[in-house]
Amino acid sequence: MARKRAFDEAAVIRAARDVFWSRGYEASSLDRLRAAMGLSRSSFYETFGSKRALFARVQADYLADVITPRLAPLERPGAGMASLVTYFTTFAEYLRTAPPERAGRGCLLVNTATELEVLDDEAAGVVEAYRQRVRAVFGTVLQQAVQDGDLPGDGSAERRAELLTAQVIGVFLTSRLSLPAAAVLADAVAADVRSWSQRF
Repeated sequence: MARKRAFDEAAVIRAARDVFWSRGYEASSLDRLRAAMGLSRSSFYETFGSKRALFARVQADYLADVITPRLAPLERPGAGMASLVTYFTTFAEYLRTAPPERAGRGCLLVNTATELEVLDDEAAGVVEAYRQRVRAVFGTVLQQAVQDGDLPGDGSAERRAELLTAQVIGVFLTSRLSLPAAAVLADAVAADVRSWSQRF
């Protein structure tokens, strides 16, 4: 009979997520990770096997716990221009009011893109899948805006979706340097989106 674990696996993954999110993959030593997780060396290896395997679990947790709730309003059927504006104004408000422990962390997946030389193709695939998901969400919302009459049907929706995706990444990178500057940038993107339609 397998021995019941004496710790909450979800909680220790979140603890590891905070370390990776704050420090990056390479700078997160096993000793620091285990200390944050409260695990002995044997418990760590029995449960996760390696730092790289743990990171894969952390990426999956981040996608489910952080990314999906942020994108959920845009992924609802019928989400259009108003939802897109709200996404960026809400993003700006979050950056203005983020707790101190979130300052300078940016996005775990965008941060991962800066460390691919020390990671692998699997990590690159997760990052690219995230970028493609964001781009697809924006594309769907903008196509809905065309159907709603909020954007002209001039074929620009796909180009605008790529632009917005790059701007989201830019906001996250800026937030690692300055949360106020990132909030200003997110508000500027919201204003640009409003300017695309005379109805806002």
